[in-house]
Amino acid sequence: MAANSVFRWLDGRGWLILAGGVDDTAEIRGAALTRIAADGAVACVALANDLTGERTLDDLESLGAPAGYIVDILSEDDATIVQKLSDASMIVIADMSNPFTLRSALLGAALEGMQNAFERGAVILAEGIASMLFGTWVALDETVLDGFEWLQSAAIMARTQAVGDLTQIRDLLIEQPAAIAVGVGGGSALALGPDGQLETWGQREITITLGSFYSG
Repeated sequence: MAANSVFRWLDGRGWLILAGGVDDTAEIRGAALTRIAADGAVACVALANDLTGERTLDDLESLGAPAGYIVDILSEDDATIVQKLSDASMIVIADMSNPFTLRSALLGAALEGMQNAFERGAVILAEGIASMLFGTWVALDETVLDGFEWLQSAAIMARTQAVGDLTQIRDLLIEQPAAIAVGVGGGSALALGPDGQLETWGQREITITLGSFYSG
């Protein structure tokens, strides 16, 4: 488990980059590209009939990204999803309109492929709502769901966080004294590296709220 101060995250040779919003993404995406292997490919996660993946791939190519491809995690079979994601040197999950559909679609083959790639040294860039899924808890629409637990004991708040969700975060910190709430503003990103690196990118609007466990 990689660690830095109160942050603990999934072991691997790659970078986990949590970006807060859908606006001003060029700087964050450009910085993420500097962390990938020179000979690697970029994979953009997509849902069936959603153009988000194609737009993201076009944007990355304009920033000088290496050759890339789309991984449709709803329509492709599990073996294909695992293979295509495992082989990528960078995986981008752009902000999408339906967080519940995205979370459900990522569970299973897609998450397995991403973890394989991350362990080998890939960059995982999750933006907006997608970034929130990588904590231990996800507060959405006045509901607290289980996250992917890549960032341990954390609830991640993106720029799009609603007032009702923030109430859930406050309640969560009371119920889970060792939890931390990490807010990532628009145009900002929290970047977690393989050797305990913890960096803030872009506008660097990162806020951290600790549960009562840390008060001493």
